[in-house]
Amino acid sequence: MYSEWDKNIQLQKEIESQKSSAELHFLKNQLSPHFLFNSLNSIYSLTSKKSNDAPEAVITLSELMRYMLYQADNDFVKLSDELDYIQNYLKLQRLRIARNQDVTLNIRGSVLQQKIRPLLLISFIENAFKYGTDFKGNTFVCIEININGNDLDFKSINLIGNRKQDPENSGIGLQNTKERLQLLYPNQHKLEIKEVSNQFIVHLNLNLTV
Repeated sequence: MYSEWDKNIQLQKEIESQKSSAELHFLKNQLSPHFLFNSLNSIYSLTSKKSNDAPEAVITLSELMRYMLYQADNDFVKLSDELDYIQNYLKLQRLRIARNQDVTLNIRGSVLQQKIRPLLLISFIENAFKYGTDFKGNTFVCIEININGNDLDFKSINLIGNRKQDPENSGIGLQNTKERLQLLYPNQHKLEIKEVSNQFIVHLNLNLTV
């Protein structure tokens, strides 16, 4: 009887593990096309204006896609590589946006050998750019990342411009990331999403201990 009970427990654990893996695979596949479509729209905006920045935007996108194809399939990536990816994404957005003086990215702290799950923060940043432009074309997006050992503190702030946002229902990207955080860092993160004075704020504290 004990042997049968033990087998059932092990089977249940295996089923739960397979379920989590399947859910993560689905969520990651959901994220990649979403990112690609947004980036292609950014480049299309440049080419339609015959901007001299279009060739640089294509090169930057190729770097982003190389990362997604060859590294993002790993369970973990170097934090330094993920931050390079984020910086390239901001570079692409700055090329697209005419009034980009209020688009900022600040990374502080010591980046050594820390590792992180890939493509975890990009949905928050995508969302900030999606909604961070008002009807006059002014864009305000502020990204702050502070690293202290295995503690990562991430904050994104954007004005609520294009349309009113609902913190509980802000699109596929945010919902995707919430679910990934629950699966990948169930007891290692604290996420707060709120609206304050016409600003949309995402604050994530993440323990990167593997």
